[in-house]
Amino acid sequence: MAKKCKHCSAVVEDAVSMCPNCQNFGFTEIAKAELTNEQFQELEKNISEKLSKSSRLAWRLTWRVALLIFTILGIPGVYVGWSIWSSMQGFEQTTITNIKTQFTTLSQVSSNQIIEAHSAISNDVTTKFEVFRKEASNQLALAYCTVTNQIAEEFETPRVEQTVEAVAKGDAKEILEKEVQPAVKAFKDDALFIRTIARAQGYDFKAYQSLLEIGNGTNDNAHIANQVITEIDRSLARDRSDSSPKRTYMIFSGTNFYSGPFTSDELAMCFSDIAKDRTSFNREGFVNTVGDMKQPLFLPPLIEFFTNETDLGVTDRLTIAISALANQDFQPHDFERIQKWWLSHQNDYTNWPTSEFTAGANSISRGDYPNAFKSFKEILELDPSADKSRALAVWSSLETGDTNRAVELAKSFKQPDARWAQWASAWVELQTGSVSDVTVRFADLTKKQPTMLFLPDESFSVWSKIDWQLFHKLTSPQ
Repeated sequence: MAKKCKHCSAVVEDAVSMCPNCQNFGFTEIAKAELTNEQFQELEKNISEKLSKSSRLAWRLTWRVALLIFTILGIPGVYVGWSIWSSMQGFEQTTITNIKTQFTTLSQVSSNQIIEAHSAISNDVTTKFEVFRKEASNQLALAYCTVTNQIAEEFETPRVEQTVEAVAKGDAKEILEKEVQPAVKAFKDDALFIRTIARAQGYDFKAYQSLLEIGNGTNDNAHIANQVITEIDRSLARDRSDSSPKRTYMIFSGTNFYSGPFTSDELAMCFSDIAKDRTSFNREGFVNTVGDMKQPLFLPPLIEFFTNETDLGVTDRLTIAISALANQDFQPHDFERIQKWWLSHQNDYTNWPTSEFTAGANSISRGDYPNAFKSFKEILELDPSADKSRALAVWSSLETGDTNRAVELAKSFKQPDARWAQWASAWVELQTGSVSDVTVRFADLTKKQPTMLFLPDESFSVWSKIDWQLFHKLTSPQ
């Protein structure tokens, strides 16, 4: 009996336990190719019919032979005929039995032969197929290697290499332009928008202006920008309220500070330096002090200050000061409106005469008091409240011998009790009064106002009338 491998379908003898082809152990039994009972009965029926026909032929022959014998031989012939008939019947039965026996034997032998033939054919087919598979694999591998090498050689040629590079660059460029670059741009735009919001909330005026521009759009960012602007404006409104503390301007020299009152010319000469001061608190305090003075000559420098300012808190204070001088109601978000207003009104305003003040101070340092007086006089004609320029004009008049003019100038100080009025009064007394009293006054002024310029200096001859021994005694640390 034979069996078939479950893995490679090889047919082996029943005694084999491991497939010699694939070395696996799973097998299935092969049923014998025997005839079924129905097939056998059908075959027997056909043979019987054929034999029956042969029996009828034998009967006809036997009848005729028997009749002939009976005619010739008589009763003995009948006996002989019966013997012949019995022999024919026995022959028929024996023949049928032998045929069945031979047919059964033939069926068994045929089944075994069919199984053996099937096993032989299966083994042969399996062996040949394995050989074919190996040869086909080798041919495919060789073909793949050949094609691969040929493709590699083709790609190494300059023409193909250049073509591939050109296509790759073109595809990369198309991908970058259609997919990557828009995504990167959108990400950068979102990141920039978030940073702009953070900077604006930190009172960055330029970022605040950017949000104003974004808010003019119609996308989602415009809605968010307007919300942020509204919240910032509320914060600025709270800062503007009377309940909020107001920063003031201060100057210092060493460990000494001075917080006012300041004269208009002192403030006017500080605009340039304060605009460069990176301390926003000090810039804000300066703008508050300038705004409180309500000096129209300060409007041009305030506009310039506003245009270049980066701190939103300082900008808000600038708009307050500008509004007061221009008789307008400006807010930080009115940048464009302020610029437009200034273009149409700038010719109506004169800048504070800083160049004249610089010229007068330089003339004093050279001892050129006539020209110094001329410069300070021009300033006072534009700004009568410039008490520092007035004090220096008094000094210049005294140095040129015009005491009467000096006395007249000293009567018109805007802040008669402030430090520059005291300084000018002491100078007039130095020329006409008691030296000791003047020395005491200058010593007191030096101790209380150490940040002032033009205080007594023993190295300059203009201070020669001072009682220096008394002065040093009064100003020395206790």
